[in-house]
Amino acid sequence: MDLAERGAYYGVALFLLATIVMVFVSAAITLADVVELGPLETALEVLDKVLLIFIFAELLGTISTIVREREVTAEPFLLIGLIAVVRRILAVTASIEQNLGTPRFDDLILELGVLTVLVLALAGALFFARRMLREG
Repeated sequence: MDLAERGAYYGVALFLLATIVMVFVSAAITLADVVELGPLETALEVLDKVLLIFIFAELLGTISTIVREREVTAEPFLLIGLIAVVRRILAVTASIEQNLGTPRFDDLILELGVLTVLVLALAGALFFARRMLREG
């Protein structure tokens, strides 16, 4: 059973590595399209992809920790959630300007408020998780 579990984790790690490579290539292609997209749109697209790479890299690190220490901790998942929320905040912020004066604008502002509260909650949970780890 232990061997099957390790095999599954290594398989997931392999797919995460492949995904990271694909997102890197996609980010490089986006950088090459700077003339077509414009500098601001290109920067936002690349930043979105870099944050996605961070999420996958953190998942990869979490798998490594699980295989090595045979223990699952909350901290990596809180960090992944925090990065994902920041990524969504950037996407919402980028689309707010285009929806100024439309009914969708109010929805985006509400979503931004909820995401802000979520960032604070995840940051607080991450703070306390790290604090408990140091004290324990």
